[in-house]
Amino acid sequence: MALETDIEEFLLERGAVKVGFATVETLAGGPPSADLEYMLPGARSAVSFALPLDREKIRLYLAKESHHEHEADNFAANTRSSRLAKELAATLAERGHESKRVISNTVYRTEVEGWQLSMPPDLSHRYVAARSGVGSFGWSGNIGLAGYGAAVILGTVVTAAELKTTPPVPADESFCDRCKLCVASCASGMFARDEETSVTLGGETFTFSARNSYLRCQLVCGGFTGLHPSGRWSTWSPGRYRIPDTERELTETLFRAIGNYSDWPERADGSGGYQNMALTDTNLRLTCGNCQIICWGDREETRENYRLLKSSGCVVQGEKGEIEVLPPDEAEKAFRRLDPDHRELYE
Repeated sequence: MALETDIEEFLLERGAVKVGFATVETLAGGPPSADLEYMLPGARSAVSFALPLDREKIRLYLAKESHHEHEADNFAANTRSSRLAKELAATLAERGHESKRVISNTVYRTEVEGWQLSMPPDLSHRYVAARSGVGSFGWSGNIGLAGYGAAVILGTVVTAAELKTTPPVPADESFCDRCKLCVASCASGMFARDEETSVTLGGETFTFSARNSYLRCQLVCGGFTGLHPSGRWSTWSPGRYRIPDTERELTETLFRAIGNYSDWPERADGSGGYQNMALTDTNLRLTCGNCQIICWGDREETRENYRLLKSSGCVVQGEKGEIEVLPPDEAEKAFRRLDPDHRELYE
């Protein structure tokens, strides 16, 4: 039995919904985060796989009916990805192929100047997944699969084994129909609505939306703010910072928001959170991810997800950490009634 078949069966039996293979050659010419040898000198191939997120919990999260359930499911899926990659790497090593897992998230190239802001990954799961045909790029730049959309967590193993490559997803089989509800669901305005960018990997070019600034995403997806510019809905973050237009103002706002965040009271809606190596000693909460989880690869389902988000209301955090989800006008009034010193931490 071919090694590729063994690997695929190993992963599918443990919950993966798609498996693919890329090589040094098929990733050649890409950005630094497509370099397999950064992870493992002498690497020849990479294994990519995808794990699904729980859709029921996503909808409860988007509708602001439950925060903790999707946060816990998301963290569990990332943990499963890392553990499964570790198991596969060990299995391949036992068969004589030096291998190394790639952690699912929040690991960066710390030798890059200013890495805390740019957050360059050690290896891009997205690039390996796109080139190996595990999924394809949606307009948001997230990887998605037919039947699942972008609501998946990726995993990667780098190996010295010579694996037979799998082809990218043909353009006419992409999960993404460019409805661009991912753009509408982003409170930070990070994605360009019409301008494209691209990445070329092993002679194959992949396109997706241009980015306005990654600092916008760090402000919102980092959990420091979440109010949509319309004021009509928010993420699960109680922050109400205005997203500036210039890079200098964005940087100043991000640093101010991070400083204030440490003085927010502990959330009273249950345990949870995670640590990011770019911001140690801080318990961050999952409050967004909308551009990824809103897309289920079906226009009607995605529209329903966006409807839930847009009508979900706004989050306000009281002085004892209590989280309230209120209609937008009520949320604004409740926020203005807070003690001025407490309110200043959020805007």
